[in-house]
Amino acid sequence: MKRPLLARTLTIATVAILVLLPIRMIDDKISERRARAESVASQFAAETSGPQLVAGPFLALTCEETTTVQRTEIHAGKAETVHDRKVGRCTTEFFTPKTFQATGSMPVDTLHRGLYTIRRFRAPIELSGEFAFPGAPPSDATASRRWKHAYLVTYVRDSRGIKAIASNISTDLVTNTEDGTLQGFPVREAIAGDPAALEGTRLPFRYTMTLAGTASLAVAAVGDRSDVRLSSDWPHPSFGTDWSPDERRIDAKGVDATWHVSSVASGGQAAWRRIIEQGKLQSAPAAGFSLYDPVNIYTLSYRATEYAFLFVLFTFAALALAEVTAGIRLHPVQYALVGSAIAVFFLLLIALSEHIAFGTAYLAAAAACVALLGFYLRHPLGTTARAAVFTSLFAGLYAMLYALLLSEDNALLMGSAATFALLAFAMIATRKVDWPALSLAIAAKA
Repeated sequence: MKRPLLARTLTIATVAILVLLPIRMIDDKISERRARAESVASQFAAETSGPQLVAGPFLALTCEETTTVQRTEIHAGKAETVHDRKVGRCTTEFFTPKTFQATGSMPVDTLHRGLYTIRRFRAPIELSGEFAFPGAPPSDATASRRWKHAYLVTYVRDSRGIKAIASNISTDLVTNTEDGTLQGFPVREAIAGDPAALEGTRLPFRYTMTLAGTASLAVAAVGDRSDVRLSSDWPHPSFGTDWSPDERRIDAKGVDATWHVSSVASGGQAAWRRIIEQGKLQSAPAAGFSLYDPVNIYTLSYRATEYAFLFVLFTFAALALAEVTAGIRLHPVQYALVGSAIAVFFLLLIALSEHIAFGTAYLAAAAACVALLGFYLRHPLGTTARAAVFTSLFAGLYAMLYALLLSEDNALLMGSAATFALLAFAMIATRKVDWPALSLAIAAKA
């Protein structure tokens, strides 16, 4: 063989690529387990109550329209004009509060269904504020209109989660109504009296409810001026994309966040009418947060496999460097077995982390693989000192990977720095190597 060094390099590179294939298969297994965990959480939400959003209350005024229709009748040969009055419905209008305040706390419980973790909450919430009754609906020459009935209606994304609710206005919060536009609101409270007599008056409201759900809680800022304050003992909130909190406190004890939203920011009454008419309250803009899990075992395991190529690169490069500098000879099968041990680490990690804490699972899987690799390499490396050096190298690699997982923001920087450090070390260690002579020596041994 004319270029034995090149051939050996290609052989080792091929082995490295083959080692990465089972790691990709482990990647698919992690995705499968994560999908299963999400399916279990969705099933639990379907059986109980899911992510919650509260929008309202809105002042709903049903409309009655009286029209006069003129027609001609013939009586005794004479034409007579007859005026018929017809009474019918016109469009129900929705009005937002002038002021709106919402406060809620969100204590989180952790449940387990099989191997999978589910987080739920049971949140006491208070909604308060004030409406201003509008004037009469516009009339014209052919029709006169008036408000017929007044309701306060509130939307809750999953009404099964309403465990208790009370109002300062009435005790009947599920008033029956023939108006189909109000059926989508699980909370419907009739306001006594003729709406025409209430024109220009103020209507203060206050609701207290206990709302159960999973994953997230949000409250729509429906007022011309809205103040929303939510707190929780969960220390890892993920705020939505609609509005960022104006004030927040996040520490180990939990989160306390406050939003101040004006009608200019929310779009005001016109925007909320459009959302209601289009039936899009379930995705209405709101203030709130979801329960983000920074130590999600599937996310961390998946991220760990993304750095598998660094493990294989560092390990194979170190073994090749040992061959060059120490004069030992390793067979491609030995490279493959070492790479297989690295691949098995990721499988152990996901399997253990489903039963114990991720940090403990990582330590156990890493310790097992480091011990196995150190013991196995003692013979091919020739001396205990060399095996100890490689054992320390493996321990450092696993420690570096764990640091990468915990520091997502600095992962690229740390990985790049480690790769540069390895390249620099290899170049310095081999700067005096006579590569042509080494190639001839390999050819002679072959």
